[in-house]
Amino acid sequence: MNLYFISNIMHRNIIRIITLMLAITLSATALKAQEQEEQKSPEEMALEEADRLEEMLVLQPHQTFYIDSILQHDMRALHDELQQLQMSGTREYVAFKQVRDKWIARIDSAYKKVLTEEQWMQYCRSTGKLSKEELKALKAKEKANKKAAKEAEKARKGKD
Repeated sequence: MNLYFISNIMHRNIIRIITLMLAITLSATALKAQEQEEQKSPEEMALEEADRLEEMLVLQPHQTFYIDSILQHDMRALHDELQQLQMSGTREYVAFKQVRDKWIARIDSAYKKVLTEEQWMQYCRSTGKLSKEELKALKAKEKANKKAAKEAEKARKGKD
């Protein structure tokens, strides 16, 4: 009788352990699949950034084309270089940051050639790269543009 009782308890424990292992395995698999779905390719990220900049900076079609081309190339190159670092076993944050900063500087340099001065300043403001003086000048220019637009609207309404 004791042997039957012990065998029954061991059987239940084995079933519990197998069930627990199965649940952990399924959870890990589902989590990994979800994580892979959330990771976007460099090309997808470049397209989203180009769309964001097009809307934010009111880009001309040729500017959008250049910005998209810059991002498609440089985001892929950044991704590939970071992958190489990771595959080489590097775990130094500084190494990854240097690569990222290098590619961001290249992207910014290319943007500066494509954007107008006002667009460039708006872009810099959105990334936090404007000095206090530049930010002050941009705000003054935006204020003057709003005032001119209001006056133009008043003049247009006055003629009607």
